[in-house]
Amino acid sequence: MPTEAEHATPAPYDWVPPGDNMRWTLVGELGWHTLTLPLPLGDRVLAELGDASGAVIREDADRRQSWLIEPKAPAVQHLRSHPEITLSGNDGSFIFVPSLARRHLVWWRIPPTRDRLLTDADLLADAIAALRPGTRR
Repeated sequence: MPTEAEHATPAPYDWVPPGDNMRWTLVGELGWHTLTLPLPLGDRVLAELGDASGAVIREDADRRQSWLIEPKAPAVQHLRSHPEITLSGNDGSFIFVPSLARRHLVWWRIPPTRDRLLTDADLLADAIAALRPGTRR
């Protein structure tokens, strides 16, 4: 059960649900697209990015995590056909957007803030390429 403080904590964006709710969101609807990796690779990419990573949504049931990136980012388009990588946006894809309270199997690995939302697609592509050399541009 969420505490009163969790209900009162404002989200940095009005699209982040309050309390312990989740929102099923059409990717692209909120001004960003996603790049999704399986959890083991995603953890290594996150470590490679360090503080350069923007917000990241983790889905424990599906064992994957998604970075929010600029729409149609040219730096990652070459990754579309890679079997471990999913790019979504303006294609009818949906993603669960969790609240800031971690109550579900979908949660913010790195919560969005006004200063930390989108991950630079060039840096993300470079981090993936450092771990999967066959993905270099």
